Amino acid sequence: MPTPAFTPVVLLAAIVASGVAAFVWTFRDTPAARPLSVFVAAAGLFALAQGIGLATPGLAGKLRWSSVAATVSVVLPAAWLVTALAYTESDRALGGRRLALLAVEPLVFAALVWTNDAHALVWTDRWVETAAGTAYLAQEFGLAMWAHVGYSYLLVAVGSLGVVRLNFRTTDFFRGQGTALLAAIAAVAALCAVSLFGVVPDRYPLSGIGAVFGGLVMTAALFRGRLLSITPATRQLGREAVIDEMDDRIVILDDDDRVVDVNPAAARLFDVDPEGVVGTPIETAAPMLTGSADDVSTGQSDLELDGPDGRRYYDVRVSPLYRSYGGVAGCVLSLRDVTDRRQHEQRLDVLNRVLRHNLRNELNVVRGNAELLRREAELTDDARRRLDRIEETVDGVVARSEKIGHVARTVDGECDSAFAAAERVEGLADRVESAHDGVTVEVDLPDGLAVVGGASLERAVEELLANAAEHAGDEPNVEVRTARRGDEFVEIRVADDGPGIEDHERAVIEAGRETALEHGSGVGLWLVKWVVTECGGSVEFVGDGEGCTVALTLPLADTAGESVGSGSIPSESEDDAASGRSGGSRDSERTGAGADD
Repeated sequence: MPTPAFTPVVLLAAIVASGVAAFVWTFRDTPAARPLSVFVAAAGLFALAQGIGLATPGLAGKLRWSSVAATVSVVLPAAWLVTALAYTESDRALGGRRLALLAVEPLVFAALVWTNDAHALVWTDRWVETAAGTAYLAQEFGLAMWAHVGYSYLLVAVGSLGVVRLNFRTTDFFRGQGTALLAAIAAVAALCAVSLFGVVPDRYPLSGIGAVFGGLVMTAALFRGRLLSITPATRQLGREAVIDEMDDRIVILDDDDRVVDVNPAAARLFDVDPEGVVGTPIETAAPMLTGSADDVSTGQSDLELDGPDGRRYYDVRVSPLYRSYGGVAGCVLSLRDVTDRRQHEQRLDVLNRVLRHNLRNELNVVRGNAELLRREAELTDDARRRLDRIEETVDGVVARSEKIGHVARTVDGECDSAFAAAERVEGLADRVESAHDGVTVEVDLPDGLAVVGGASLERAVEELLANAAEHAGDEPNVEVRTARRGDEFVEIRVADDGPGIEDHERAVIEAGRETALEHGSGVGLWLVKWVVTECGGSVEFVGDGEGCTVALTLPLADTAGESVGSGSIPSESEDDAASGRSGGSRDSERTGAGADD
């Protein structure tokens, strides 16, 4: 009797599966590769047994290969479960005892398969049927077979559930590949069900082909996405390792303010057992944190704790945890030790007070005594010049201390509102012209230009204009203009015709730090740099021929709308040509700026 036409297809699937299993085994040291290779190899043997059973003419041969196929098939559900556990990095919980228990049912079922003639629990009857001139094995299943089928689908469901849970916690990149794994095992389960329940004739053994197809899809998903070397579970483990080793104290709470987890640093701080504290209300585990998670919108709060090494200060940050389908599942409390920063700030506050208050008072005493000496003593002209020098120096130091205090207040100001540059700079120009006789400040900014800034940026621009006016040339002139702009930033230049800033003054501002050997003589340009940087911009010193220019690159404000985005703003080359100055690229321009006071 001729061989069924479906036989070559089944045998070809078996050959392909053997090659894929060998390929996967070459990467056996990577996550999930070993159980996956076992799954694909078992699928190939399953299909091979079914194919040989189709090709065997006699009943005895068909029965023997049917038993082989049933025996090999017991490996597939367990191999899928271990593959899924390895993929989700849950196989750490699958120790030797659990593996042994997992093997009990397959061994019992295999024994029943080969002793079926004695009890008929796996097959109640098997016989040969013919159709289209070919013979195939027909069969009726017994109780043991259906119990094994239920157990197998239970293992498939458990493994699939682990992948589904991971999909809800991972990124889109890994979620797509996890979905491919689920689709593969779903196809295997569906084709096996089709064969088991007789939806298609027995001469078409789709279960073996379905197992091979599922193994191929899993291999493609895992290897093509490089998930065997970069798995989402490894990513999750990396995050857990970072949390465990970080110095910040981490407490995870559920939506009922019960402790879900704490890292070792938090456990040491609150003197709790990391395992035993799980499920404990936060008011019991760490009473000082009670209420910290009530309003996650606040984002941050302060906490003071007394410990064996004295009082410590912590910044407490609250981050909500959202469920994948919406709603808050809990929150993460992060406590960062800021004691050293607090102490540093306190030292700076004391030094600032001494500089601005105590020193100023003492200098006023010096100046008062100098004035008394001028009135009460008969002084020579040289002595009067020396007194004048003393009074001028004292006045300069007092003025500088006042400026330092103003700088501190300005830099700490908010810088998240819109600064109407065109309007405000015009007003600042009038103020500078009034304060400096003979100085002309020309403002050429497009109407409606608004940048990110606020009161602090206004103070910085005023400082820059005053600085330029003070150090302008014989015919003092200051220009404020836009040089270039993009979709998000605009460059505003303040230029004067003065001698330019000293190289060492410019160098420390550009470097962003001062040293004992390299430092500036004032704080004006530092104020400008700090404020502009805080607003998301940058400061550069640009050479435009004679004189000097400070270029402020500032982000455009969102509230500016059409007026900000419209208007004719000259390019750098057009602006240089219009002003009659020598231009060139930024890299070739000579650097210069108005001197700081």
